[in-house]
Amino acid sequence: MNTRLWINGMRPKTLPASVAPVCVGMAAALVVRARLQEQCNSGCSVTPPDPNLIQATPGRIAVVFVLLVFLALSMQIAANFSNDYSDGIRGTDENRGAAEAVSGKPQRLVAAGVDPRKVLRATLIAAGITCVMGLAVMAITGHWWMILVGICCLAAGWFYVGGKHPYGYHGLGELSVFIFFGLVATLGTEYFIIGSVDLTGILAACVCGLNSVGLLMVNNYRDIDSDREAGKHTYAVLVGKRMARISLYLVYAISILISLVQFVTISWTFGTVSVPAVIIVIPIAAFLLLICMKFAKGHQSKASVLAGKGTLVSALCWTVGLLLELV
Repeated sequence: MNTRLWINGMRPKTLPASVAPVCVGMAAALVVRARLQEQCNSGCSVTPPDPNLIQATPGRIAVVFVLLVFLALSMQIAANFSNDYSDGIRGTDENRGAAEAVSGKPQRLVAAGVDPRKVLRATLIAAGITCVMGLAVMAITGHWWMILVGICCLAAGWFYVGGKHPYGYHGLGELSVFIFFGLVATLGTEYFIIGSVDLTGILAACVCGLNSVGLLMVNNYRDIDSDREAGKHTYAVLVGKRMARISLYLVYAISILISLVQFVTISWTFGTVSVPAVIIVIPIAAFLLLICMKFAKGHQSKASVLAGKGTLVSALCWTVGLLLELV
């Protein structure tokens, strides 16, 4: 077994996109939780959405957070293996194996000669780990109805390029990524922690979703010619290179704008010093602009690597920015 090949098959550069929304969702939940606790302690008549979750101990919250991180990672890995398997048996990745080996890009498993049955088995194992993590979180929080959301996530991962009519072959990949890597992952985390969602969580979810969309757009633009030949009609293939570039720039611009909306009216107070929270947007904007610059200059591989890191950089900035409200 080629260990390095299997590690590449997990697509490590895409994994930050799965962890990022969990971090941001946790931070948003802690901020809301602190506000609700303060209101309850001051005698306000506001009733928390879930008193048991609001009063949860830090240790319990930490356990839920760790489980959600592993859930997100295993689900992303399962989706990556699933995509590799489905594209491989469909023939989309035909002739890519040798080209990727020469170019230094992470090789797709089936295209590199791995038995598709082994890739499918790895997909099922990762999906099984995801289910275990999900059931553990639901057992701790009591939100058993979220099992329906989990089923939808697993189905979305499989039918992205799997099945007879994969929606990823018809320009719906970006929409799916926005929904599941943005809205579902971020708001799902917030809901597991406090039993509700709020505007801050929604804005954070949109940013996480848009940054993940940007990562997918960069990768699909890189593969636009081979995807077109294979009959894989991604958004980039459908709209052409020019519109695909413009769309990428718009996605990152909107992401920066939403970050401004969130932090421009907030200030952090350290003793007698007040610091405008809008400064948290500076590293976010700088990193996303760097991605666009590399992309515009034709450095697609570098842009792809930076786009993967960009999802995590933006998430860390959001996480720090929100948590500083608790100081």
